[in-house]
Amino acid sequence: MKLVKLASITKKMTLAAVGAFLLIFLPMHMGLNLCIIRDDGGEWYRNVCHFMGTNWIVKVFEVILLATVLIHVIVAILLTIENLRARGSVRYAVPSKTKTHFGSKYMIWTGGLIFAFLVLHFVNFYFAKFGLVEGVYTVKTEKLQMHITDKVLDIQQQMENGKIDQQKAQEMMMNLQMEYMPYLQLTQSGQPADKLSKDGKEIINLRGKKELESFAGKDFTDYEPDFYVMCNDLFKNKMYSLIYLLALIILGVHLFHAINSIFQTFGLNHRKYNKAIEYLAAGYAVIVPIGFAIVPLFVLFCK
Repeated sequence: MKLVKLASITKKMTLAAVGAFLLIFLPMHMGLNLCIIRDDGGEWYRNVCHFMGTNWIVKVFEVILLATVLIHVIVAILLTIENLRARGSVRYAVPSKTKTHFGSKYMIWTGGLIFAFLVLHFVNFYFAKFGLVEGVYTVKTEKLQMHITDKVLDIQQQMENGKIDQQKAQEMMMNLQMEYMPYLQLTQSGQPADKLSKDGKEIINLRGKKELESFAGKDFTDYEPDFYVMCNDLFKNKMYSLIYLLALIILGVHLFHAINSIFQTFGLNHRKYNKAIEYLAAGYAVIVPIGFAIVPLFVLFCK
């Protein structure tokens, strides 16, 4: 019996610990999102996304974050099942005489709805990074030009070294021209890419892997998902923005009770400063969702 109780306490402590970790991450993510509203054509946000997608420390943190979310969900489900079987057993490690916070009975449901939205969020953004779903991709013209130039030089080098004859070299050059015809036509037309407002580097936004491969060739890998364009496209969709805003309201309710629960689980609550904890929880549960909500509202009404 003691082992069962210990296991239950361990689950609650684990749930609180990973929840606290996620509370640290949310304001960071909110701050990164707010870069979208900067009037610079997406330069800041693209630079942030580039750093997040290429820095190995961030990549390790990304894996830890995903694991934390899964642990949080699994432990929450296990605890809910355990509580249902116990028929009204104590929910937290530290008993409390304070009144039940609003939403405490619905934590598993608000958490489930938030998880469902996270899956949608991952499909729209994270999966696009790996090509699992169609996205919008950024190709810098200078990178693509260097890629084509390297191929031309390689053909010339092979001919000079006697590996291929002139006829074969001409054939390979023709195939190369055909492979990159969409790009060559674009540059020759004098209507190249969208330009970043600050550094003047030309970029081309391509929608989907088929368009990317048709334009830049199948062996060109120096491209990135353009999350700035993808965010704007999604938030211009009124239905998606509405779902996003509703998810933020649910997140606020979940966060308010979650913060109170964390203090209670670790035995940090006390009648002298329970009110201060509630104010802290309320402030966090309001400020963070509002910070996230600024972006879709800005895209809908200011762009």
